Amino acid sequence: MQRSYKHHYVPEWYQKRFMLEAQTAYFRLDLFPRTIKTPSGKTVKKGEITKKGPGKFFFEVDLYTTQYFGQQNDDIERHLFGKIDTEGQAAVDALASEDWRQRIHPHIQNFYEYMDAQRLRTPKGLYWLTSVVQPASYNELLMSMQQIRRMHCTMWVEASMEVVSAEQSPTKFLVSDNPVTLFNSVFYPGRRECEFPFDPGIELKGTRTIYPLDLNHCAILTNLEYARSPGSRKASKVRTHPRLFDSTIIKYDDIIRERELNEQQVLAINYILKKRAQKFIAAADKDWLFPESYLKRKDWRSLDKVFISKSVKLLGKGGEIFIGGRNGELLATQDDFGRKPKTRDEWIAKEKQAKEMREHVGKLLRKQKKI
Repeated sequence: MQRSYKHHYVPEWYQKRFMLEAQTAYFRLDLFPRTIKTPSGKTVKKGEITKKGPGKFFFEVDLYTTQYFGQQNDDIERHLFGKIDTEGQAAVDALASEDWRQRIHPHIQNFYEYMDAQRLRTPKGLYWLTSVVQPASYNELLMSMQQIRRMHCTMWVEASMEVVSAEQSPTKFLVSDNPVTLFNSVFYPGRRECEFPFDPGIELKGTRTIYPLDLNHCAILTNLEYARSPGSRKASKVRTHPRLFDSTIIKYDDIIRERELNEQQVLAINYILKKRAQKFIAAADKDWLFPESYLKRKDWRSLDKVFISKSVKLLGKGGEIFIGGRNGELLATQDDFGRKPKTRDEWIAKEKQAKEMREHVGKLLRKQKKI
């Protein structure tokens, strides 16, 4: 089998989701183009804006190629990302669809896993990983990428997810070379903690994960306690019970999908995506590449207002999850921050609580039948 060389760190299928109907090429902006002088002495930016098909954008040669005993191997690109992209495409398509409630069930876990892999597989992600694990070789770096690629999933699953719409906005969402973007209103891009390739940690209450799904839909994940009660003073504090690689329960019936954004709100999200990109962004319309030209307010803290949801799903506190068997026995339980019973006494107390809840629900159902 012929070995692949051209490795897309932003898949072609994902790029196509940001193109207009019947569009075969779209616009890419180089944020740091090479400047050259013409014979007349004029300085120009070479290749600043390019219009081509998605196959020509967001790739590097041999980005995921390993080498052993002088032989190059593309198994990571072919097998690992081949499977992740297939499952991820189905998950993104399901979440962005109008009938997402009926379609998302078999794909929800794959959505989080795909998003995590997308976060790490970009050049920016690999630079970040290099600074953290300090691998002895490029082979070791790529092995490390495979080992930790689910690291964000636990806290993302426990976050509040909102899918917002740009259907009423003339400007649509753009795509960047850093599609899974982290934003924290108190960590403006010039801060030392946000210097390339670093971002504010997802364990911080105010860090929001922004992931555009297509031209008209964008997923926003926010730590639950901050989604319920946002505020700049809380943004840099650590969320309750932060951890990586832990098992947790996916609860997706409370995904919020209620808001239609206006154009200024879409521009604000595009502005954040552009400011946190490494080198490239792309859009179906050339004007969409320059959100800063049309955005009225560009103050980093003020941008956080775009992400504040007033959904009733965020009202109240608590939100414990109980999973029971056929005979009513308690199989698993955790609170809304993923904390589980640590002692036998705590487990017995949870069993009692679950039994009382079953009895209460049973009474309500019997009452409804009588009515």
